[in-house]
Amino acid sequence: MGRVIAAVFSILLLLVSMYLFGFAFQVSSGQAFIFMGGLLLMSLSFFLPIHVFGKR
Repeated sequence: MGRVIAAVFSILLLLVSMYLFGFAFQVSSGQAFIFMGGLLLMSLSFFLPIHVFGKR
């Protein structure tokens, strides 16, 4: 059950990071911070399943 929750959470993080990428180009200030937040979330969304599913 933990793997399913990790997979759903990872997909959710991926979708939020894609939204942040697009949102960074719509705001008038702070674009770099929003874009970097998207990069961090995307990195976390790929790290989480590798870390969780890598353990047996």
